[in-house]
Amino acid sequence: MDLTKIKGKIGLIDNELCTRPNHSFPNLAIMKISAYYKARGCKVRLISFNEIDPSNLFNNSFDAVFVSKVFSDTITPKFIDDLDFVHKGGSGFFYDKAEPLPYDIEHSFPDYELYSNIASCKHDYYTKYSIGFITRGCIRQCPFCINRNSKKVESHSKLSEFVDKTRPYIMLLDDNITAYKGFYETFKELNKLNIPFVFKQGMDFRLLTLNKMKVVFNSNYAMPNGRLKTFHYAFDDIEDAELIEKKLKIYYENTPYKHNVWFYVLVGFDRTYKYRSEFYLKDLEDMLKRIEILFKYNAFPYIMLHKDYSKSPFQKEILSICRLCNFPALIGTKTIGESLIKANKIKTHELIKKHFPKYLELKMNTKMFKSKLPDKAKR
Repeated sequence: MDLTKIKGKIGLIDNELCTRPNHSFPNLAIMKISAYYKARGCKVRLISFNEIDPSNLFNNSFDAVFVSKVFSDTITPKFIDDLDFVHKGGSGFFYDKAEPLPYDIEHSFPDYELYSNIASCKHDYYTKYSIGFITRGCIRQCPFCINRNSKKVESHSKLSEFVDKTRPYIMLLDDNITAYKGFYETFKELNKLNIPFVFKQGMDFRLLTLNKMKVVFNSNYAMPNGRLKTFHYAFDDIEDAELIEKKLKIYYENTPYKHNVWFYVLVGFDRTYKYRSEFYLKDLEDMLKRIEILFKYNAFPYIMLHKDYSKSPFQKEILSICRLCNFPALIGTKTIGESLIKANKIKTHELIKKHFPKYLELKMNTKMFKSKLPDKAKR
């Protein structure tokens, strides 16, 4: 069916918004679909599943309804599969096999007003950010990633296709901008806008050369976080430890100012898919090793829990460490061991003490930037 030819009354369902408590990020595909059909004179609005539920006496009729979801564990009512006017899309339904939107819809300027009348959609992501992709694809083929079948990074959209200059921030969803051949030109174009921007997925730290580091440092790349710029990278595999630490040394020897750095740390995924008993203890150790390296260079670990972490016999212990690391105020200047005791996570403390006692002494190196703070900050 040619989706671009549909006319009439259009309903849009953001599946995450409807069924995930505390969801706080707009669905980009839904915003593009809305813009496309509104431009063609269709009556378009955001709806809930109740409005098309056959068992609901007060349901509404639509010429077409688009349901989009990003996460596979998002709950979707089964009845929509029996409705021929409903069109499902997104990685949450089809993961890496999801069909792309038709070209004309994909390259429509997002309808940033779509969520404006929804009481729960007051987060800055809905009201203050322009959102989009400059590139699509990745070179890494990580088995846990939606880009596992991708082999390259390609140009996707011009900034003019999604940047609303009245909005104070830009959120970029690119998967690996660092591997893009147009990296330098992309940052140059972003800087010209003079709007703070961030790559939500982070950047591939392994590919940062000194020249690329300088480009990042001197850009408008910044999450709104007081006076400090905040950068996001990933440290998903302990096998990258030597390379990550090598890059960290270069990174901090050349940074011109104090800033915050976060690394996503993947936990719970067995690359062999065997999930044998010996994997779980090693997975816990590998997490602690990565935290150790990051703390050494005053970098914050953000523990990313793969869905399979729930198979681990150390699930509760992993969660305890996750909650400490993902909220740095809970650690502050204390060691991991001290923080666990203060949080009353005695079993986690005992487990680490039994198998990996040295990691209880892990502590953020907060003095790393002392000599590099500008004179004004030192005072």
